[in-house]
Amino acid sequence: MSRIITDIAVIGGGPAGYSAAVQASKTGARVVLVEKAVLGGTCLNHGCIPTKTMLHSANLLRSMQTSTRFGVVCDNSTLDIEKLKGRCDEVISILHSSMAQLLEEHKIDNLTGKASFHSPYDIEIQTSDGAITMLHAAKIIIASGSAPQILNVQCGDNPNILYSHDLLELKFIPARLVIIGGGAIGLELATIMHSAGSQVSVVEIAPHILPYEDAEITSVLERALKRDGIQIYTNSTVHKIESGATDGKVYFNNAGVETSLDTEAFCVCIGQQPEFAHLGLDAAGVICDERGIKVDAYMRTNVPHIYAAGDVTGISMLAYVATAQGRIAALNAIGRNEGIDYTAIPHCVFTTPEVASVGLDEKEALANGIAVRILRSSMASNPYATIQGERRGFVKLVIEASNGKLLGAQLVGSGAASLISECALAVKMGATARDMSHTLHPHPSLAEALQEAALSDI
Repeated sequence: MSRIITDIAVIGGGPAGYSAAVQASKTGARVVLVEKAVLGGTCLNHGCIPTKTMLHSANLLRSMQTSTRFGVVCDNSTLDIEKLKGRCDEVISILHSSMAQLLEEHKIDNLTGKASFHSPYDIEIQTSDGAITMLHAAKIIIASGSAPQILNVQCGDNPNILYSHDLLELKFIPARLVIIGGGAIGLELATIMHSAGSQVSVVEIAPHILPYEDAEITSVLERALKRDGIQIYTNSTVHKIESGATDGKVYFNNAGVETSLDTEAFCVCIGQQPEFAHLGLDAAGVICDERGIKVDAYMRTNVPHIYAAGDVTGISMLAYVATAQGRIAALNAIGRNEGIDYTAIPHCVFTTPEVASVGLDEKEALANGIAVRILRSSMASNPYATIQGERRGFVKLVIEASNGKLLGAQLVGSGAASLISECALAVKMGATARDMSHTLHPHPSLAEALQEAALSDI
């Protein structure tokens, strides 16, 4: 058994762990990064990167199939699932290489193996061949990520049930696919599989898809998805799944009516849950519950020298939030006192049309006792949206009635995921609608829709 002594040990090589390791190494600390599988975590290997790669291809296909209206003829355009999977593998491989190179440049030791606490300062690392390494660290950052939530219904343990990472590995396109869960992951996968030729149905337990987004925004997306041919069932609780060798059936209660769907494949997309059961946190004395490891605004656990960041904290399951938390944890591990502000976290869904939001929506503002005004503009009047042929959607700005300060924004339409960054900055900086209206925006551009909404307050 070998033994390593280091300044900072980071458990997990996803966005939180990777960013923490790089940030800590910049201060001259010796850093050891432990990852049980491959660098990149869920985001790079099974989430953000492969789904967005596939969505890019799906959007290209959609453009080709509708190109005649733009004067471009593309006959017999199809999606080749094997080549698409090859493209995903290529993108992931390139990013893996970039990450490995950066770790090398920063002299970060990267160990592959399963980590578990032996004591508050000691971590046991077991490699795939059974070898054991003991790692002693003055400071420890836990960034072990998350895993898909398991569907708890009759026959929910059926081996034929897929989860999001399984669907991304499919080598064929199912003729019929039921996706259980109408959140961001479920809807993005629905968009991909529908573009590939699958007949897709989405079953969501909440009253509307994207249940944590503004209902007015999601209603536009729901109509668009239905118009494209995706079936959507909201207010629906799945209670039984049957699966045979080549087909199956999903039984659910749809707003009080017992309903069933025949399908060739099932995919469960009901969210992620923190993954830490294998870490032996009791040996370190770290407090946690089923929602995650408990941390404060400085990413500190109850044990002074142990920090946690990313999905494992249960605060947010977004890669860019994990990256920010990892950096904060690293800075504080080396003696800084940096907090993190969650008031301006953008949320994006890369469907067609896109959905994005940041800050408070109208309902949340009123629940907090804040009097607000709502400013709007329609994408139908935006010149560049008209050029693109995607005029669906609108911009909704939530401003404080007393001073015009931007509290939040909700967007649906072409480019929403890019436009939300301007709104996030405005919320973060305490900008007003007047500030946004007086900022010159290029013409023609989708960004003019933000200015147009802000101008309605003048």
